[in-house]
Amino acid sequence: MNGKLQGIIVCTVIAASLAGVMVFLTKTGDTDKKGKDDSSSKASAAGTVEEDESVIILEKDSSEINSIHVSNEHGEFTVSKPTSGKASWTVEELGGINQNTTRKESMVTISGLMEAKKLVEENAGDLSKYGLDEPLSTFTVTYRDHTEAVVYIGDEAPESRYNYVRVEGSNNVYMVLGTKLTYFTDPVTAYAELALIATPSNESWPDYGVETVTRSDWDYEVTFENDPNDIEGMLSSQVISSPIFAYLNITGSSNVTHGMWGLTAADCVVVKPTEEQLSEYGLDDPFCTVSLKGDEYDYYLRIGNEAFDPDIPEDETPVKLGYYCYLEGVSGADCIYLISESSLPWTTFKIENVITSIMTANYLVDLSQITIEVGGEKTVYDITSNGSSKDTNEDGSVADVTSVKCGGEELDVENFKSLYQYIMTCPTDEICFTDPEGDSELTITETRTDGGGDTIELFKDTSRRYIVKLNGRTSFRIQSTWVDTLLKNMDNVKNGVKIDENY
Repeated sequence: MNGKLQGIIVCTVIAASLAGVMVFLTKTGDTDKKGKDDSSSKASAAGTVEEDESVIILEKDSSEINSIHVSNEHGEFTVSKPTSGKASWTVEELGGINQNTTRKESMVTISGLMEAKKLVEENAGDLSKYGLDEPLSTFTVTYRDHTEAVVYIGDEAPESRYNYVRVEGSNNVYMVLGTKLTYFTDPVTAYAELALIATPSNESWPDYGVETVTRSDWDYEVTFENDPNDIEGMLSSQVISSPIFAYLNITGSSNVTHGMWGLTAADCVVVKPTEEQLSEYGLDDPFCTVSLKGDEYDYYLRIGNEAFDPDIPEDETPVKLGYYCYLEGVSGADCIYLISESSLPWTTFKIENVITSIMTANYLVDLSQITIEVGGEKTVYDITSNGSSKDTNEDGSVADVTSVKCGGEELDVENFKSLYQYIMTCPTDEICFTDPEGDSELTITETRTDGGGDTIELFKDTSRRYIVKLNGRTSFRIQSTWVDTLLKNMDNVKNGVKIDENY
């Protein structure tokens, strides 16, 4: 499995809780013929025994079928198979649209030796009482011997799951299970493939590229990509790189970063839509767009108007089914689809819900220095370690901090680790893009031994809030009590007093 794409790095030294931070401190015909013997019977759900009245109304096996033509209230379409018999069944009217093979084959199977539950009326004189004078659907089965069978589907039988049917050439009326007949009463769009993007196997995940999400309720766009720092121990290999930089929590972010793979629609609404139809469904000016680009793929999903259940009366609470969507970058998907909201995490997620509580992610053993500047006065902590986070000793132990000095004075290493843990958990639960005014009141600079690092600048916003710039980018707003406790903890570590983790 490609760890970069999956975004999941199994790590035994970091967890989502506060304890997770500690890792950074160290590392057809008609017939009355019975389908079974007249004497056969079956047990009903109530435990009684009832006579089996089932009847075969189409006598030829599915292997003899050449094509099936359907005409119903939605239009007409034909399911056929080339004479060579080598290609799969095809819905001609869908053209180059990806088709649901299982549904087509099920339709053909049901049409072979079609069975009715029972004969309702022999040689009915009034077909209108069954809805067979103006049928819901008519389907014609053409066989390889060039014969045909025409079947008419009428109304649903009262208090049952069956519909009335009649075979051309006879006025005998039968009852057939309604779920079988949906293949002939549904529109042609029901035969479009709804699995839009396949989920790769564990061995075939492509490298993660760049995902960009826009929404009409945002004045910014959100970009996800692989962590440029490639920090080991992070549960997600991806980060938010815009409008802020932030590490991701795997629980809230995985469906946002990887939800495009395995994307499946609930329904196909329009095949090969026109510009007018795209506009009708809100796809000319979509509510949300998702772009996911990599070396082997380039997907662009437009999410338009909300879709509601049309069967709910206007005076009742609407039932939301999802959104109308249009997907580019997949061959054979030139359709407007209805996709459920649960499959579209981009429409509801918030940055605050997908990022970690860790503002920076430098291992303490990789730092050479931490500088905290308050009101122009700097406090410098010099850090010495016996290796880096990438080092493992022969006995399996990892590198650790061996010494911390401030102004030449040795500090308690374990207490300093607690101070660094407090710094790392600088709150990230409120994002902020409003640039602060004036100069920062407090600046924390983390310097790694490789020359890299991070800078956290805090600017007074109100009496109860500070605005945070991370590496020069306005990113968060935090409580002033966090700053107050930090200042107290700086004194605590100097005086050998236990760090206060609460603020």
